[in-house]
Amino acid sequence: MRFILSTLLAVVMFFIAPLHAQTDEVQEIAELKEQIMQLAERLSQLEQNRLNNSVSIETSQIEQVLAAETPQPIVSAQNEKVRLAGDLRYRHESIWDDLYANRHRHRIRARMSVTADVAEDTIAVFGLSTGPRTNDSGNQTFDEGFSYKPIGVDLAYFNWGVTEDLNVFGGKMPSPFFRPTSYHLIYDSDIRPEGLAAKYQSGSFFSNASAFWVEERTDGSDSMLYGLQGGYKGDLNHGLGLTAGISYYETSNMKGRKPIFTPDNGQGNQLDLNGNYLYGFSQFNIFSELRFQLGGQPATFFADYVRNSEAEEFDDGYATGITYGSTSNPGNWSLAYVYQDSGANAVIGAFSDSDFSGGTSDGRAHTFRAGYAFYNGWNVGVRYVTGERGEAAGKNRDYDRLMADVLFRY
Repeated sequence: MRFILSTLLAVVMFFIAPLHAQTDEVQEIAELKEQIMQLAERLSQLEQNRLNNSVSIETSQIEQVLAAETPQPIVSAQNEKVRLAGDLRYRHESIWDDLYANRHRHRIRARMSVTADVAEDTIAVFGLSTGPRTNDSGNQTFDEGFSYKPIGVDLAYFNWGVTEDLNVFGGKMPSPFFRPTSYHLIYDSDIRPEGLAAKYQSGSFFSNASAFWVEERTDGSDSMLYGLQGGYKGDLNHGLGLTAGISYYETSNMKGRKPIFTPDNGQGNQLDLNGNYLYGFSQFNIFSELRFQLGGQPATFFADYVRNSEAEEFDDGYATGITYGSTSNPGNWSLAYVYQDSGANAVIGAFSDSDFSGGTSDGRAHTFRAGYAFYNGWNVGVRYVTGERGEAAGKNRDYDRLMADVLFRY
């Protein structure tokens, strides 16, 4: 623009130069000069305005870029889709078994899980737990010179809500089957079966099913646990609530096979001369749970029975008991009593309650339990098991176990 202005002024001056020689045109020359100066000033203003506009536009663009690149506080729904949960338990334990020396030990268990909403109707869960290579306990005993304690995969499954009534599960999961008062006649509460399961709930009716891989074999047929359960859960008159139902569990390819999980030990189940399972497992189970109020506190009476139709002896087991009170709120307490008699071949020993009868079948015992809630997430509890074990093995003896726990949930 400056070049154009200079050129224009030179051209104008070139054409008006001859006019200076003519005295009668002096006035016209003066007027032309005035016009030329006004024109030059106008052109100069236009040039300045152009430069100012250019700078303003460029500055505005830079500010927009900087604003776009500056990190902004993010309030993401993703945080609401992922949830953490866990617990820490400290335990003192004493065991008196006539076949072994008395044992006193301190133990700890810690668990942590992550639950993520991966879709509107689907969640994924992944959890870790302390514990050695075991299938029914995350407890770690204080020993071995303050050694580091192992951690393993406790949970790894998805839960797909196919409909409002039907959920499908896949992976390593908590047991999908209902247990009266959460008691574990057939399966320990820490057992995490692996495979596929489905849960259906419609009104007062519920049903559960499973296809779990118990043992995958490269040299033979796999052992599968197929389960089917159906029941009723509803309210009766006079403030009573009832849950009752039946279950059937078929664990394939067990007879004549090495014991699962502990190949050299049947964990209470009878074995043949080669150390293999003497019988298979086809278990029929009936259960009931009656809920009511007693002295202003919740109470539950339950009964649970199982029979293995493939066994010829020591083929059944049962548990019955009552719970009173609840530790769901701070300052509350609970009491419970259970009697259990488990025949050697009634249940799979590897899945039996790890606290009852030394973690095996082939035992009977009374269990007394008490608990108290100090704060939300902080409970204490005491459990005492007294009975006998080893009848089918020909080593019948007294067995007693005391467990005192401090549990923190978070």
